Amino acid sequence: MADLKKIYEEVENIEAEHIMDIMKELIGIDTSIPPGNTYREYVDAISSYFKELDYLLEEVIVPEDLVRQIPYTLEGPRINLVATKDFGQDHFVSFCGHMDVVPASEEGEQKWRYPPFEATINRRGKIFGRGVSDNKGAMVCLIIALQIIEKLNITLKYNVRVLNCTDEEVGVYPGLRYLAEKGYVRGIVFCMDIGIEPIVPIGLAGCMTITVETIGKSCHAGVNFMGVNALEAMVPILDELIKLKEKVEDRESKDIPGFPRFGTGEQRNMAPMFNLDIIQSGTKSNIVPDRCTLEIDRRIIPDENGEEVKKEIIEAIERGKVKSKALDVRTTFEYLYPPVKTNPNSPNISRFKKVMSLVQKVKEEDIRLIGLPYGSDMGFINKILNIDDIIITGLATWKSNSHGVNESVLLKDIKLFIKEIIVFLCADL
Repeated sequence: MADLKKIYEEVENIEAEHIMDIMKELIGIDTSIPPGNTYREYVDAISSYFKELDYLLEEVIVPEDLVRQIPYTLEGPRINLVATKDFGQDHFVSFCGHMDVVPASEEGEQKWRYPPFEATINRRGKIFGRGVSDNKGAMVCLIIALQIIEKLNITLKYNVRVLNCTDEEVGVYPGLRYLAEKGYVRGIVFCMDIGIEPIVPIGLAGCMTITVETIGKSCHAGVNFMGVNALEAMVPILDELIKLKEKVEDRESKDIPGFPRFGTGEQRNMAPMFNLDIIQSGTKSNIVPDRCTLEIDRRIIPDENGEEVKKEIIEAIERGKVKSKALDVRTTFEYLYPPVKTNPNSPNISRFKKVMSLVQKVKEEDIRLIGLPYGSDMGFINKILNIDDIIITGLATWKSNSHGVNESVLLKDIKLFIKEIIVFLCADL
């Protein structure tokens, strides 16, 4: 039986310097995507930690023809690291994390407090850097948890597989999708890509990107009657899409709780999102633009069907075309991630709820079940493996500002997550 008191003491006594040594090495490798051209360097760095723990390592490269489906300019091989150790148990746990991060751009007047690719801890125990919450920090926690298990010679209840994966941030064909298709995902799926707070995500949004392009005819702005203004031709289509947005965002999931309505506190179930995000047209004000491009981000809840979502968008565009002067309208769809739906009463999620209750000292009934509007490669696990018993957790909090300026995590939450990993792997519950 695992001695929880001894485990907790060992975790609490971890030197911040040890955590930061690993954090600095991983955060210091800029794996921003696009282009994601440093996976080789990252895999070489993280492999050493698993070699020291006698894990069997295998590198799995996503074939180029599949990578070409991703609609971004990417560079270099998509190398996924699979680290496995058989502890003689009947079942596996597959810990899933991704090595890519979003670019560390600044936002208007908001600036990075510290260099984003140099993990930095302040006097209050707050750690800053791109990827500390999404998703390298969680992998640091897993490495240290496995080191402690080795040091204390704790008997595990599972064999362990660790999947360090590519291209989660852009979807379409992330490394985890390929690993699932090829049979590398074994046993319990333990996703480390969300948050440490006492919630259990039972739904994640799918994500579809839609690009609409109106084609006009350029001419001198002084004789605009000789051309077709592609920007003006987009307006009737925009009008129909805005009407559709209102209709879409009024929907709710039948059974997945969501965020309260903003400003009212009224509880509602998980809802889809429809975002008109980017519009681009023209090169100079005295030239009638011959092209206008609109990009839409559509968040799909598990209750929805991707083909139906696509169909209603096409129908809205067609209604707009009737009133538009566009010479042509071109529409493309990129399905980045399928939605996720899990069963909160399934065996492994139930075990993790017990772990969270024990480690965080909260009642199980106070652990909140919720659907979150984030896309995840877990959608492919849900779909390919046809399982709904997926543990979705991680290191971030609502204050981590994942994807934003000054992304951060707390040292105390790192220790909390390390405890949860060890207790899940070892404790009798």
